Formats: sequence, structure tokens, C-alpha cells
Amino acid sequence: MRLVVLFCLIFIGQISFSQRLNSIKGGIWKGELAMNDRLFIPFSIYFSVQNEKVQMEIVNADERLKMTLKSDKDSVTAFFPESEAYLKFKLAQNNTEILGYWVNPNKKSVMKIPFNAWQVNEIIELAPNTSNITGRWKTTFSPNSKEPENAVGLFEQTAGTIKGTFLTETGDYRYLAGTIGTNQFQMSTFNGSWAFRFEGKVVGDSIYGIFYSGKSYQTTWIGVRDQEAKLTDEKNLTYVVNDKPIQFDKIVDLKGKPFRYPNSKLENKVIVFQIMGTWCPNCVDETKMLNSFYEQYQSKGLEIISLGYEVGTNQKEQINRLKAFKKRLVVKYGVLLAGTNDKNVAAAQFLMLNGIMSFPTSIIVDRKGKIRYIHTGFSGPATGEEHLKLRTKFESEIVELLNEK
Repeated sequence: MRLVVLFCLIFIGQISFSQRLNSIKGGIWKGELAMNDRLFIPFSIYFSVQNEKVQMEIVNADERLKMTLKSDKDSVTAFFPESEAYLKFKLAQNNTEILGYWVNPNKKSVMKIPFNAWQVNEIIELAPNTSNITGRWKTTFSPNSKEPENAVGLFEQTAGTIKGTFLTETGDYRYLAGTIGTNQFQMSTFNGSWAFRFEGKVVGDSIYGIFYSGKSYQTTWIGVRDQEAKLTDEKNLTYVVNDKPIQFDKIVDLKGKPFRYPNSKLENKVIVFQIMGTWCPNCVDETKMLNSFYEQYQSKGLEIISLGYEVGTNQKEQINRLKAFKKRLVVKYGVLLAGTNDKNVAAAQFLMLNGIMSFPTSIIVDRKGKIRYIHTGFSGPATGEEHLKLRTKFESEIVELLNEK
């Protein structure tokens, strides 16, 4: 692979590094993450120059993640906009190749994955006898396991390129993009928090594929073309099983002080309890939506409380992650530390429910403190109409409860 060759390049040039960075070739670059010695996950970078400064974006289909660049004597650190992750890389002398690492500190142990990228001018042509996979696909991940996972594939094909996502009962796989030819395709996504690759072989109205995630996880998946494909109704995923009230006494705010619920400040309020984590891209998508609802309805009696379940057990580090998250996304509502990133930990704080199966999960409580609606997972903007339908439903539930006296 090119990665092995690039590790042998010498990056010391005759001009200063900052000068070389500003002369980097603009346009699309192809990147590869070396997850292990056999698995490479592709991604796209777009470089441009604005006001004499280099701009860098990670491109996943319709998503463009604008990176914040910081250069030192011989390397660049590119910070992702919605997570603590970053890329650290060097430029080859010809300024058309780069080599470095993806670093994700929001893991039990810091993850460091090598990557390389090079400038491309690709023209993708449709291969002969290629099927068009545009549409909706009833999908099953790990179909031969004891716990197969139902999903819905949403794909859009234009000539030899494809984009789309998968809906699942715990959230979507966000923006996927790739290529198709001779009835085989690959799609991938990379956002700093995760890197996924999907491969598929089209056989008539069926797809047989493999899903790769992280350094070593892989599983099979199958899809059947079905324009009516849908997931299990949310009402049958997370639901109330007894009349125990919501009570918190072991949760802390971002100053480390205990937070207790119920309390007088939240009396007669419609409350959304958001079960989330800063490590969760679907939680980022949901937070953006909830932020807009809070701005619109807070004056009418809406409160939103974000309960963060964070990696590790060091409270100071967990709180710092939540503070950074709140600052990055300009979160207007309250953010608390609820515990470690474990669904069982979250379930133990909501004993009136059948369990917590997903980050995020949002629980909507009326002015009398009664749970009225529950949303499991989140279908983000990458899902198109599905996201708009969820947003409309969620907002209508809030408005309904605000209008109750």
C-alpha cells in the first residue's frame, strides 16, 4: 500500500513549514486509514485557500467537516469540529502527499491510527452491467447470529458513485459515500469519532455485504430491496413498566456539585431528559436539534437536561469533556455528568423503564412529572425525510405538552 511507501518519505524542505502548508495543492484528496494490516478505510479531504490561509474539510457525502488547523515546526494538527479527535500529519516535499495519524482521545485508551492522503483528479465511470441500488433496502446486520440487528438501507446512486446511510433502532450511520462497479460497491464514513466501511455485492434485488468498524470489528449484512421497509415502532423499544418516579441524587453538574431531581426550579416545566455521551455522533446530531427547540420554547416552559455518560471513571476528565462539548456546540441548556458510558448505568437511574438500549435516548416529561414520550436512538440529517419526520414529531410532542394546563 501507498502508506508503507510514504512512511519512508523525508519531510524536511528548504523553506519553512508554514510556507509549504500555504502552498498545498487545493482540491480533493483521497485518504486511507490503516485500521490494521489488511483493512483500509477510505475518506475524502478538500483543501482550499481563503484569505491566504489553507482550509481543510473532511467530506462525507453531503457533510463537510471544517477542521481547525494548527501548525508547528514540521507538522499540522487538524481538530475535528464536533469531537475531541484530531489528525496530526506532515507534508511530503512535493506538497501533494501527506502522512500522519488519526488520534481519538475519547476512548478507554487513546486510539492512534495511521493514515495517508494524496491529491487526486478522479473521473468515476459507470462499469458495464452495474445495478442501480437507489432506494430503500430491508437490511439485517449479523443475520446468522443470536442477536441480528434490523436496519433500513437508504441509498442514492448517480453513475458510479453512491451515497446514503442505514437507519437502525439505535441511530443512523450518518453520511456514507462510495463507488459502485460490476455489481459490487463500497461506502465509508469518517468523522473523528468513528470510521466505518461497508462492502456489498448486488445479486438481483439482494445485497450481500460486510461491515467493518474500528480496528477489528466486522460482521456480515444482507439487504433486500423493499420500498416499504421500516424499523420497529419506537413505542415497542423503550417504555414505562412501573410507576416509579424519576429521581436523581448521584448526578453532578459541571462544577462537580450534586444535582437533585425533583427540585423547585423545575416544577411545572415540560422537561426533555437527554441520555447521551460526548463520544456519540448521533448524540451530537440530536443535541443540535434540541438546542433549536430550547431557543424557541424555553420561554414557554421547556427545560432540557442533558445527562452525560462519559468514558472512564475520572470525574474531572469526564466533566472537562462535557464542558468542551457544551462549548463546541454552544449548548444553551443544562449539561450534567450522570456516570460512565454504560447503558446499564443509565438504566439503573431510570428504573421505571424496561431498560436503556441506546445512546441517545430522550425522555419527555409533562408539567406533572409524568413520562409521556420516549425517543430511542436518533435519525440525523443524513437520513433526509426520516430526520424531518422525526423532528416534526418530536416538536409536536413538546408543543402539545406545553399547551396542557
